[in-house]
Amino acid sequence: MLKKLKYFYEHSISMIKKKYSSSKIITLVATASAITGVGFLLTAPIPLIPGAIHWRILAFLPCVFGILFGSKTGFLSGAIGNTLWAILGGYFNAATPIFDLTGVGLTGLIPGLLVKPESCKTPTGLVRAAMISLLSGVIMVFIVAIGFEFAGAAPFWPALYMLVLSDLPPIVIGTPVVVAALLPFLEARGFLKDRW
Repeated sequence: MLKKLKYFYEHSISMIKKKYSSSKIITLVATASAITGVGFLLTAPIPLIPGAIHWRILAFLPCVFGILFGSKTGFLSGAIGNTLWAILGGYFNAATPIFDLTGVGLTGLIPGLLVKPESCKTPTGLVRAAMISLLSGVIMVFIVAIGFEFAGAAPFWPALYMLVLSDLPPIVIGTPVVVAALLPFLEARGFLKDRW
């Protein structure tokens, strides 16, 4: 994992210079972040801890963006999208710019590093994508629960329990379903040639 993260860091700059224009990167990240933020806002109807944790039906979005468009896109869609959701929904607190940003960003980064779109063409690949996304979700709930304790938004154990309920089922179910549905469409149109 550390080797992959080192590669991710070193390879990022050269990839940007070689394959991507800054406008393409900005457009991709802005679109993915906006979809994540607005998606979280519009589909988080049930407060589990009012003002802090809501059941997020679309918690899988950063995982999907990471798998389909690359780890950096996945990380930024989760990090920026969740921050956007917190600001628009009135849930922004001291934990948001550090713990939430990092935790939710990792739900896009880890699947993006470990799962490639072409591996999701088989049922085994989709199960692997779901399990890696679940792992990233488990890491996220611990980080975010620590943040809620730090910010005084919710005690650690209730926050952890509610985050598990709100985010992990949608991540495990939604990631493989949405990746399988979008993969042929995006591949046919050439959107998956370059992942960032």
